[in-house]
Amino acid sequence: MGFNVQAKGVLGLIAAGTLAIGLAGCAGGSDSDDGGAGGDNDLFTVGYVAVGPEGGWRDAHEKAIRDAFAEDGAFDLKYAPASSPTDQNSQINAFATFVNDEVDAILLTATEASGWEASLELAQEAEIPVILLDRGVDASEDLYVTRIAPDNVAVAGQVAEWALATFPDGANYYVLEGVPGLSVVNERNEGFDEAIAGAAGWNKIGAQTANWSADEGKSVTETVLRANNNDIQFIFAQNDEMGIGAAQAVKDAGLTPGEDVKIATIDGTNGALESLAAGDLSFVAQYNPFFGDLAIDAVNKALAGETVEKFTIVPGESFDSPEAGQEALDAGLGF
Repeated sequence: MGFNVQAKGVLGLIAAGTLAIGLAGCAGGSDSDDGGAGGDNDLFTVGYVAVGPEGGWRDAHEKAIRDAFAEDGAFDLKYAPASSPTDQNSQINAFATFVNDEVDAILLTATEASGWEASLELAQEAEIPVILLDRGVDASEDLYVTRIAPDNVAVAGQVAEWALATFPDGANYYVLEGVPGLSVVNERNEGFDEAIAGAAGWNKIGAQTANWSADEGKSVTETVLRANNNDIQFIFAQNDEMGIGAAQAVKDAGLTPGEDVKIATIDGTNGALESLAAGDLSFVAQYNPFFGDLAIDAVNKALAGETVEKFTIVPGESFDSPEAGQEALDAGLGF
């Protein structure tokens, strides 16, 4: 594939001091040493700028992507997780290394939505297609091929519609948010707020990040319950771990989750489905992590010069009762 000389020179300077970091991140990829299409085994080299360990959903998703590309047989996937789930600098360095190494395509799950314009422009100059996985970025759509993800706005809207039906007279509610600044957090807020707007009797007590963490979900919920004399009827946790932590805080306050306080979450991990089956959670919206096939299809189309929709939506399901939670577990729908 063609590689822009000017872009290569600029990125050579960027990547020179961070090559060891990029290569260390890539060590988790496939075992092939091919440099890309046209190598001994005619493989396409794909750089995967990932988030790395962050929780049940992220672990399942990144494993699914890596497994899909490994099983396909046409690709050499170079996996570069961030140094931590919030370390954008390590991701930018890995991205620069991939461009400098002239990979055929790049998969990107950004730790932050902003700050990617320059990297994406250099990849475009180098004629390397970029596919966004899960999270969006604050950059022109012309700079990437497609974003593949469940529809966060629609998924959060499902949570709100369930809450409206469950509390027809309204409720005092609180929102446990994910890491600030992420597109998924903003979109989940947007979907929930749009659906709940104007509904009679709904009183938002507040919202606070719990950083996708069960421990932080528990501590934030403890504080909110104490500050409001336990007068909270509904908690929307933007991921399962925070919701599970919130359920423990409800119990510790002498209340019964599912009765005194209903908790809805997004993701659909085994832990959440088990909590739903036990009655600790009341609603779980699945945020499907298994879309390696869609990523492969997007890469193939991009390399072939075909047009790809800018947003590829991954379908999911929702579960609204202990029985539904147990049925989902029995059917292997968790992860």
